[in-house]
Amino acid sequence: MSTGVRAAPQSTGACRRLSDLPVASGRMPLIGHTWSLLRQPFSFFESLRTQGPIVRMDIGQMPVYMLTKPELVHAILVTLSRRVQRAGMLFERMREVVGNGLAASEGELQRKRRRVMQPTLHPNHIGTYIGLMRDNTLALSDSWWDGQTVNLDHAMSNLITANAAGSMFGMSLDSEVNRVVCRAMPILADNFMARLLTPDLLERLLPLSASRRFDQALGELHQVTERIVACRLSRPEASDDLLGMLLAATDPDTGQPLGHDQVYDELISSLFAGTVTSASTLSWLFYELDRCPEIQARVLDEVHAVLDGGASLADALGKLEYTRRTVQEILRLHPILMVIRRVIEPVELGGVALPAGTDLGYSPYALHHDPGLYPDPTRFDPDRWLPERAQSLPPGAFIPFGEGRHRCIGEHFAWAEMLVAVALLLPRWRLRLAPGQVVREVNVAHPRPSTLRVTVNARLSRIPLDAAQPE
Repeated sequence: MSTGVRAAPQSTGACRRLSDLPVASGRMPLIGHTWSLLRQPFSFFESLRTQGPIVRMDIGQMPVYMLTKPELVHAILVTLSRRVQRAGMLFERMREVVGNGLAASEGELQRKRRRVMQPTLHPNHIGTYIGLMRDNTLALSDSWWDGQTVNLDHAMSNLITANAAGSMFGMSLDSEVNRVVCRAMPILADNFMARLLTPDLLERLLPLSASRRFDQALGELHQVTERIVACRLSRPEASDDLLGMLLAATDPDTGQPLGHDQVYDELISSLFAGTVTSASTLSWLFYELDRCPEIQARVLDEVHAVLDGGASLADALGKLEYTRRTVQEILRLHPILMVIRRVIEPVELGGVALPAGTDLGYSPYALHHDPGLYPDPTRFDPDRWLPERAQSLPPGAFIPFGEGRHRCIGEHFAWAEMLVAVALLLPRWRLRLAPGQVVREVNVAHPRPSTLRVTVNARLSRIPLDAAQPE
């Protein structure tokens, strides 16, 4: 398939300019499309595909050219990834929050950081974390009682945060640190998007209460992370967790160990990136399963068939094919809203000449809900991921973990912890949405349910615990 991409802007006159592109409807003086992005982002991003393959929107006074076709998105993430990079105002603001860790770095720095972190998150190493994931999930399960009403969104956030912290720090967090981390992460996740999109002038003139909560949570997280690092530095024995590898790593060019700020940036960046997507996905998964009993029954039957047969938990994860398709469908239905990149060398994309400094954006949410790619896109249908159905999707159509050299390094870890949670919670508990709730998507970095109180009811048949051993 032709992408309409060329590496250089050597136009013969047929190439369009930025000024020729359509402007998204709803632009307002001074703030551009910021109001739509903060108040009705889902419908706004979906509306762009009807206005053209590349559509201009303004975040305050900053123009961003949104790509609405999967082949164009694939091009900037893969084909043109050396010329379209993580740069610009939004990434500068992002680095103010998560530092210059792997999630926000670019170029040679990004390559070095990825090489340092890769061993802890390599697929062959994920099995070492299955026991951690199992213990944390069973601890959550054991804390529930029949008929209890729980806030599932908070429960999933705490579970995933415990998994991330355990794999990163290699130790059980004491109760005070655990409370700080579990309190801080939802605040950071909920206010991250608003922090990035709020114009600097508005933030200076009218500091938002959300920003104050964000700064306080970030400060608390900084303090506990400093405390954990200091503790580990006082007993510097070798360790194969992320913190141990960072403390033992050296710069390949200088041979010097990573600086304190570099270690801190990687920890904060990894903790943020490693919790938001998985926690939100699990919350939506149990919500959708409650709404679709026939799909829930198929998942439950598969889990029983695999684990009742005596398979270890690690082996079972590779055999839960329908369960995996179910999680994949949730990743399609509820992905992140928007990603932005910046052109650092002139390129031609889709017949448009893009000079250096042009900001490009795309919405995984809009791509995943495009009826031209996914018939009946709002329908929860795990079987759309059967190989014979999914193979027709073009590159760039399904990107919950990104593509190319910036593809999420924690993807395999995320898959493992989500499948472990489903395999151990669903056979023991039926989670039913408590009455009186209207569940909607909240506009945050990774859209989560606005409310998700569920009643947990014990099932009569449970998977024997010895069948769910890690190995």
